[in-house]
Amino acid sequence: MESRENVFDSTNVFLFIIRWWKHLAIVCLLAAIGGVIFSSPFFIKPKFQSVVILFPTASSSLSRSVILGTQDFLEYGQVEDAERLLQVFESANIRERITERFDLMNHYEIPADARYRNSMLRQQYHSNISFRRTQFGAVEVRVRDTDPLMAAEIANEIAALVDTVLNEIRYQRAELAYEVSRVQYLETLERLQEVEDSLQRIMKMGVYDIEGQVAMLTRQLARDLSENNVEGVRALEGRLSLLGEYGGAYLHNANYLMAASGNLIAMQRRFQEAQADLQNFVPFQFTLDKAYEAERKVYPIRWLIVFLAAFGAGFMGIMVIMVYENLLSKGIIKK
Repeated sequence: MESRENVFDSTNVFLFIIRWWKHLAIVCLLAAIGGVIFSSPFFIKPKFQSVVILFPTASSSLSRSVILGTQDFLEYGQVEDAERLLQVFESANIRERITERFDLMNHYEIPADARYRNSMLRQQYHSNISFRRTQFGAVEVRVRDTDPLMAAEIANEIAALVDTVLNEIRYQRAELAYEVSRVQYLETLERLQEVEDSLQRIMKMGVYDIEGQVAMLTRQLARDLSENNVEGVRALEGRLSLLGEYGGAYLHNANYLMAASGNLIAMQRRFQEAQADLQNFVPFQFTLDKAYEAERKVYPIRWLIVFLAAFGAGFMGIMVIMVYENLLSKGIIKK
């Protein structure tokens, strides 16, 4: 019977708490006071949070959107575009520029002689700066810092840097496309000029319409032959000989000039597109909400720390007292 009562007393939480409530209350109170003390700015520096929300733009070429009109330059991006922005935000390129711009090594108080300075910096950076894609397709940049102004400036700078980084990448490809299209266009233009000059020289010799001239001279030759006009026949034969000598070159140059002119227009259009892509800064995001200096801290959450400290201390107190009662009931220890 005594054993059953002891088991019942140890497992009945309600009666157990009533019996030990004073002790548990003291433990919880001391833990709450400790939570208040250790969550104060003296032990934990408060952090402030700033947020930038932006939408990605569609992945489109400026030349195709504006010059050709085949795409909407103001269209919002899709999921793939948002994922691309997230990848750029999390890149070492952005991190290194932000570190240099705001001197994060000193700001995060990382010792200059620390063995793993870069690892410590990356850990601090990723614990304070985070990125995520929202359910509406936007990208959120969230920055926490002990300085509210610094948090807002870092968030806005990251949002601005994504355009810079992506335009630098785009510039490398646009520069190559521009150089290739420029060389092709200038070479074709130079070749066309040479053909035009050659054609002009041939035309100055009297070769300007092969079919028409041959038909006309042939009729005149037949007339002169019928009239026994020897001088006229000689003159016509000389002109026909000239047509025979330069007629092939005339036709070749004329046909080439006609075909190459169409290609030159296409090359000029590609050259203009590449030039537009090279010379213009393209935004890859629409900033919906800029970051502002926070007025209230977000870390630490003092009431939560105090509650968890009191709850944890009370739970541990219950466990210790239960163990104490069991040991006492078995006679292992004495009062």
